[in-house]
Amino acid sequence: MQTKKVKLIYFSLLDTNSREIELTRGKFISLLSSVFFVLLCLVSVSLAFFTDFYQNLEMSSLSKVNKHLEVQLKEMGSKISLIDGRVNSLEAEDAHLRIIADLPTIDEDTRDVGVGGVLNVNYELPMISKEITDQVFNYQEVLNKVERRLKLTKHSRQEIKEKLEENKNVMKHTPSIRPLSGGRINDKFGFRVHPLLEKVVHHKGVDIAAERGTEVFSTAAGKVEKVITKYKVNKGYGKMVIIDHGFGVKTLYGHLSRVMVREGQEIDRWQPIGLVGSTGLSTGPHLHYEVRKEGTQIDPLAYMLN
Repeated sequence: MQTKKVKLIYFSLLDTNSREIELTRGKFISLLSSVFFVLLCLVSVSLAFFTDFYQNLEMSSLSKVNKHLEVQLKEMGSKISLIDGRVNSLEAEDAHLRIIADLPTIDEDTRDVGVGGVLNVNYELPMISKEITDQVFNYQEVLNKVERRLKLTKHSRQEIKEKLEENKNVMKHTPSIRPLSGGRINDKFGFRVHPLLEKVVHHKGVDIAAERGTEVFSTAAGKVEKVITKYKVNKGYGKMVIIDHGFGVKTLYGHLSRVMVREGQEIDRWQPIGLVGSTGLSTGPHLHYEVRKEGTQIDPLAYMLN
């Protein structure tokens, strides 16, 4: 039986000559196997080379990224320190304002409590170093505390604002001036011998002697609660005005010659409410002035800052 052969014909690109090679089937298969093996080796070597090249390139790139992250984290750390310092200043200012507003101070333990979510850092990621992830985690915790402290300070400022407004309103409605300009206090608060009754009685206010017709002022903002213009001679306070200042405080102005306000009228401090007279049980022109706290008369001199 004749052996099958394979004929290979190849041509030269430089001339028209051609050549032939005859190979047996076995040799042809062997040649193909050899060529395939050589090609496989070349591909394997190439893959190994390029894989190693790209791994080195990736490692170099990741190293640069890590260094860049380290620089950014360092800058972030400086900014966080600056923010923390400013928050400390705000807290110190807040503590001072709370003292002014007569509010209890906030202790450091309460201010320093951190809140917020915790950053989920995957330490198994090969592209980020553990040092960087640790630093990121620490910064996150610092920022959480700063966030909590700022929220607490914001709430405190609102509380201070409301308290100062309340204090301002209380001060506006608290008697604090002399009810008339000039004049002389000739009878103080407390027990005394009554000049007409000639016996010891408790004087519930102060008597300020002044010329008839001297203007009498409201000593604080409030609302006129009571006005009396009809009276009996040598009885009681004569013409008088009672003002309710709120917060349990009221003032009384007696022995007036004229009343210049009406019941239910809203008035301010320094607003004229009447004129000095000698109506009712009185020995001469003067103002009888009382301060009442929760229905009890107290010394008006404690409420005269001028």
